[in-house]
Amino acid sequence: MGLFSPYLSLWLNFRGFSPTEIGVLLSPMQWSRIIGPPFWGFLSDSQTAGFSLHRILMLASMIALFISLFLSGASGFGQTITILIFLTFFLSGLVPLVEVVALSTSAEAKCKYGDLRVWGSIGFLFAVLSFGFLIEKMGVETIPIFIIVSLFFIFISTTLVKGEKKPKNLSEKISIRKLFNRNVCIFLVASTTMLFAHSVLYTFYSLWLKAYGYSKIEIGVFWAIGVFAEIIFFLNQNRIFSIITNLTFVWFLCFLVAVGRFLLIYISEGAVALLVFAQLLHAVTFGLHHTCSILLIGELFPSSAKAIGQSSYTAAAYGIGGSLGGVFSGLVWEKFNADSIFLLAVFAALAGCFVSWRLYRNFNMEFKEL
Repeated sequence: MGLFSPYLSLWLNFRGFSPTEIGVLLSPMQWSRIIGPPFWGFLSDSQTAGFSLHRILMLASMIALFISLFLSGASGFGQTITILIFLTFFLSGLVPLVEVVALSTSAEAKCKYGDLRVWGSIGFLFAVLSFGFLIEKMGVETIPIFIIVSLFFIFISTTLVKGEKKPKNLSEKISIRKLFNRNVCIFLVASTTMLFAHSVLYTFYSLWLKAYGYSKIEIGVFWAIGVFAEIIFFLNQNRIFSIITNLTFVWFLCFLVAVGRFLLIYISEGAVALLVFAQLLHAVTFGLHHTCSILLIGELFPSSAKAIGQSSYTAAAYGIGGSLGGVFSGLVWEKFNADSIFLLAVFAALAGCFVSWRLYRNFNMEFKEL
């Protein structure tokens, strides 16, 4: 992710694609999460044909590595989007399945989830800075090579994941209507708006910074500032949550902060001080919001449907919200101007404020240690 999110749009721009085309080309990174995580999760839970969790991780990463070999040779929109669709499908299951491993490992080792989750952020920070430096020195055209190298190391890391012995499924059957009740639907709709807003940033922030004259290294530093703030949050999240009495209200506040963050970027005109402050707010709009969402999923879904809850959240927020945000922001960029995409993000986050407020009014939850 430290290579895809910040730099893939720069490579697509280098290949001559328009902002609208780039938005569509990057959308599989999001909408593959609509069908990917439920598919890989079902395969892992059912363990049919010996498909245990660690074997699925190995298989998916190996196929993704193979597909990435064709990216640099893709010619035209059709070939490029076909490769990205298949590539992102096989990558889509890695994050939620690794989240399962992290939660399981933290429980077995009696350590805090945040202490493990922070290493993902540290990896992103290292990747965004190192690849920014390498791309600045070696050129944007080398990005597909770096993707191949990254996926190779991901595959190697999956071979180190231990298989887990899962108990027989004793889950009770729950009707869809009962499972996706009013509060769950409100939660999923609000989450969709939040990721719609953030997808504008994930898809076009690097290109937007480039338009204001920032170098590849400087672009990497801006991304790193956001990830650094995220790391600080994860390291201190239990201390922060110890002073929180109503988790749902804090979740709602994350949407308000998101409105302010994207509004700052919109009015900044590329000013460093405003952009740095906006990136520091990533600790709230991603870090705090992500942890609150994970905790809310644990309360909104029964214990026998946690996997369904996680998959539904990923599909709605990252899949639907993320893909629509990327596509529409590309259209807005071409129709109006580069700055206007962040106004779109402001409106999406504002819509999320109204929806999340309804959940706060209907459902109050106190913090439980994660």
